Amino acid sequence: MSKFSISNFPNKFFNEVIILDKLKNQNYIQNIISSFHDYDNLYFISKYYDGNIADIINYKWKENEIKFFSACLIQIFITLRKNYIIHRDIHYWNLMLDDINYIVLIDFHLAKEYKNKDVNYKNEIGSPSFCAPEIIQHINYDYNSDYYRLGVMIYHNLLKEYPNKKREKYNLTDVFIDYNSTVNLSFACIDFINKLLVYDRKKRIGFKNVEELKNHIFFRDFDWENLNKRNMKSPFKKRIINKPGLCKNLYKLQKKVFVTTKLMNNKTFKNILLSYDKTNEMIIKNIIK
Repeated sequence: MSKFSISNFPNKFFNEVIILDKLKNQNYIQNIISSFHDYDNLYFISKYYDGNIADIINYKWKENEIKFFSACLIQIFITLRKNYIIHRDIHYWNLMLDDINYIVLIDFHLAKEYKNKDVNYKNEIGSPSFCAPEIIQHINYDYNSDYYRLGVMIYHNLLKEYPNKKREKYNLTDVFIDYNSTVNLSFACIDFINKLLVYDRKKRIGFKNVEELKNHIFFRDFDWENLNKRNMKSPFKKRIINKPGLCKNLYKLQKKVFVTTKLMNNKTFKNILLSYDKTNEMIIKNIIK
């Protein structure tokens, strides 16, 4: 029986950590701090984000909110593209707000490195309601399947339904928002959304390069430099739900799962764990004694 080694363990189990490490210290991307593993589990520590975009979609966003949200996502797309990564599961629940209410993308367990080749999978990947048509139809897709998801999120926020909601493989079409059906949104804004939701990925905005999104007329007067310097005030505010009891119990549960793994049989590891967790030393001792 061969001894466990990270070098001979299948990379797919370390996929999220490998990709997050590659994207370390990038704005708009979940910031990983450290990672380690025992014989049973892989653990990683990342910065904590206490605001979720899903908590603030219960009202129709104004145009300045759509623009800021889209600009942050475009910056995310640029970072992913430079690093040859498709996220494949971008949706509200994987977008957080950081300490100054800028958008941060998390949850990279489905992300895939992609270098100049179409990816072809037999099954759909990612949250179904946000999937691009090519993924629903199980045909080749590339980076701009992520861009389609941006269009889905804005469309859903405005109309409170998902495009292609029936999702039959052979009954998918372009999705358009009628310019006359929206209030207080410019032609440029609606045109940007519609171009994201084009059925044919080769005709969808961003197919040639991600800069197509940035150069759309919707962002004609947008101050990208100010955004990149993080000097632009976010139009979003966190909706904080205070559940201290639940968080405390959840932490204890996670701690118990962690300290009862096989690696805890190692006294050295146990002592290291105690020395680096003084604030919860009594909790740990009560669990592992």
